[in-house]
Amino acid sequence: MTKTQVVRAYRFALDATPSQVEILRRYANASRAAFNFALGMKTASHERWKRGRDPLVAADMDMAEAKKKAPKVRIPRKPQVHRHFIATKGKGPIGPLRQGEERRTPYPWWEGVNANSFQEAFFDADAAWKNWLDSMTGKRAGAPVGYPRFKRKGSRESFRLTNTAVRFAGYRRLWIGGGGGQAAFTVRLHEPARRLVRLLDAGQARILRATIARDGHRWFAAVVVEEIAVLPNRPTRRQANAGRVGVDLGVKSAAAFSDPVVLAHGAPGVLELANPRHVRNTEKKLARAQRVASRRFVKGAQKQSKGYHEAKARVAKLHAQLAARRASTQHLLTRRLVEQYAEVALEKLMVKNMTRSAKGSAENPGKNVRQKAGLNRAILDVGFGEIRRQIEYKAAWYGSSTRYVGTYFPSSKTCSNCHWKNKELTLADRVFKCTQCGMIMDRDANAAQMIKKHAQ
Repeated sequence: MTKTQVVRAYRFALDATPSQVEILRRYANASRAAFNFALGMKTASHERWKRGRDPLVAADMDMAEAKKKAPKVRIPRKPQVHRHFIATKGKGPIGPLRQGEERRTPYPWWEGVNANSFQEAFFDADAAWKNWLDSMTGKRAGAPVGYPRFKRKGSRESFRLTNTAVRFAGYRRLWIGGGGGQAAFTVRLHEPARRLVRLLDAGQARILRATIARDGHRWFAAVVVEEIAVLPNRPTRRQANAGRVGVDLGVKSAAAFSDPVVLAHGAPGVLELANPRHVRNTEKKLARAQRVASRRFVKGAQKQSKGYHEAKARVAKLHAQLAARRASTQHLLTRRLVEQYAEVALEKLMVKNMTRSAKGSAENPGKNVRQKAGLNRAILDVGFGEIRRQIEYKAAWYGSSTRYVGTYFPSSKTCSNCHWKNKELTLADRVFKCTQCGMIMDRDANAAQMIKKHAQ
C-alpha cells in the first residue's frame, strides 16, 4: 500500500427549494453571460487582427507570410478581461437616452451573485480559446477543435465555484457563498456526504472547486477534492490468482468475458453482460415527448408558453434518466473487472471511425444507411470509449492494470485455439466455426479469448 495524493470528484444530487433554484439559475446565467463577455472581447481583437491580415492576402501575399506580417494584436486574457469588466460594470451607457428610456448598468448579470461564478467563466473562455489555437497549430491531440462559440440562452445551466465560495455545513448541507446583495445560503443534499466530510474534517482532503449544474429536472454538485488515498501497489492474492481477463465490447452483448465475472454479490460468475439497450427502451417515450414539445413551440414568439416549458422539461428529464442508467451500467462493469482480476485486456477501438455515417455524398451515395445509423446508435449507447476510460483510472485504485491489442487486430475472425483466420466472417455470423481444428464457439466469446492471449 502506498499513500499518495489523488484528485477525485464526488457528485451529489441537491434538494433545492424553489427559491434556491432561482438563485442557482441566476448564478448559472451570470456564468454564461460572463463567458460571452470574455469571448466577445477576444473575438473583437481577433477581428482587428484579421482586418490587418486580409489586405496583405488580397495583395497576393502568401497566407503564412501575411499572418507574420500582419500588425500584432494582443488577445485579452482573464486579467485584462476582469480589469475591463471592473472598470465598466457600474457605468451607464454613453450619450443621451431615448424618450422613455431609463438609464441602467451595462452588465446587470453581475449583481446578486458570488464573484467566483463569473471569474471562473473568464478562465473557461481562456481555455476555450487556447484549445482552438493548440488544435490549429497541432499542439493538441485528438479531433480538431472548432472556433469558440457563444453560449446561447437555454443552453446547459452550470457554474463553478472555488473552495472559498463552497463548503459543507454538516453531512447534509452544502454552503454556497453569496455576493452582490445575495446572502450566502445552504442547500440540502439528497444523500449525506458523510465519508467526504469526515475526510475534510480529519485534514485528509481539501476542496479544490465545485461545479453546480442542472441535469434534467435536478441540480447536482460535483465537488472536486484533493485527498490522501492509500492505493495498492500490486494486485491482491485473489486478483493474482485470477490473472488476466479478456473483454470484448460489442452490441449484441455489451461485453463478453474470457473468464467468469461476478457482477452481483452472491451471484455466480457470467461470461457476458447482456446489452441493456437503454436508448431502445427509452426512444418511444422520448420521441413522444419531443413531438409534444415541437407542437407547443411557437416560432417567432418572444416568450413561449408554460406548456412548452413543461414539455421541454420532460424531454430533458428523459435524457437525464437515460444518461444515468447508462452510467450506472458502465460503473458496475468497470469496477467488477478491476477488483476481480490483476489485468484487464481490451481491444483498442477507433470509436469515431466505427460510428462514421454511411450516407456518403450526392455523387457517391452510401449503402444500408439506415442500418448503419442503427448500429452507430447501439455502439454509442454502450459507450466503448467511456468503459475504457473508467477501467484505466480505476485500475490504479484496485491494484490492477490494463493491456491492449492493436486497433486492427482480427480478434473476431481468428480461432482462439489454432489461430486459423476466417476472412469471410461477417457481422451477421454470431457463431465462429473453425474448419481447421473443428472448434465451435460464440463469436464474442472467441474474441474475448483472443484478446486475453494477445494483449500487450
